[in-house]
Amino acid sequence: MLVYPFVVFEINMRIFLWLIFLSYTGICQSKSGVFPDYKQSNQKKISIEMVISRIRETRLNDPIHYGDALDFYYPKIAATGKNEWIEKLAEFSLDPDCPAKFKQKINAQIESIRTLQIGELAPDFIVDKFQLSHFNPGTKQILILFYSPSCFHCTELLIDLIPYVKSQKLSVIALQIDNDTNPWIFPNDWIQIKATEKIRQTYGVFSTPSLYLLNNESRKISGLPENIEQLKSLEPLF
Repeated sequence: MLVYPFVVFEINMRIFLWLIFLSYTGICQSKSGVFPDYKQSNQKKISIEMVISRIRETRLNDPIHYGDALDFYYPKIAATGKNEWIEKLAEFSLDPDCPAKFKQKINAQIESIRTLQIGELAPDFIVDKFQLSHFNPGTKQILILFYSPSCFHCTELLIDLIPYVKSQKLSVIALQIDNDTNPWIFPNDWIQIKATEKIRQTYGVFSTPSLYLLNNESRKISGLPENIEQLKSLEPLF
């Protein structure tokens, strides 16, 4: 088994064993994203394009369960962290005839996605004695990470992220979004914060991990990477 000596945070043993188990069994669904077919969850998985088609078909052929179809898929799509997939749901969430219970939540997330774009000023926040607008680490960029200790994809990301940001001398603000009683311990130069509900809503965080790269001088968003590969593609900004 490959051991990562550079991982300096404590991972709950149950989550760690779960990670190993899933890597060998292939049970875990990756963020590349395939979804169960509505009302046929034991059937072959379908793509995001087919998901949109399924909701359209339900709206046309079974309007009573139209909202159920959207409610079925939204949490699964949100869990991938792919904003462009969430925005595809506007076709239904903005439909006044759609009875989905998640309509307002979907619309709020889409509004946040469309507001917090590259070039926009990152919203300021204050938690205890920390204030984002007063944080000046002396680096060109600041990486904001929203995470949950119980999030499998966060564990997967951090294995590569911790050594990478160290090698790039990138400043990191890690915000835990839940009340997990086993918080991770990060490198000493990382800022660790408990995100309030207001911060989550302001940044449109509906899934983890969520990453925002900010220019230290202007405090404008310079990147919205979804994974370590996309973050590496932004190296010229560091």
